[in-house]
Amino acid sequence: MTKRIKLMSILAFALVLIFGFVSQNAFADSRLTIVKYGLIPGASGFSENQTTNDGLKINNLPLDNLGNELSVVSGIHYLVYEISPIGNGSELTATNPPQSSYRISKEIADLVTDSNGVTSLSVSDGYYLIEK
Repeated sequence: MTKRIKLMSILAFALVLIFGFVSQNAFADSRLTIVKYGLIPGASGFSENQTTNDGLKINNLPLDNLGNELSVVSGIHYLVYEISPIGNGSELTATNPPQSSYRISKEIADLVTDSNGVTSLSVSDGYYLIEK
């Protein structure tokens, strides 16, 4: 009988450890960073040959299409919403998703760029819509 009680105690302890310390949802926090650059009058965009734009992020923005150095812009507001895909999510795209492809779950933040043209927010894994 003592062996059986010891075995049951060990099993109960192991179950408490397994279910007590294992997280049911493990999500990594990510950092959403927005840098706002301004164009001078006459410029219509960024220098395409120096820009990497994959729809999720844009890197290397030192010059506009006229060859002028870009300057940062402060005081720009961005609203960040958490969204959920509708249906199987196949219509949800990284840039300009159709409104029929998502539902707004909640407003997460109202961000404003600082004197360096930067604003950021810590977010969990998920889908977000950003409006300027």
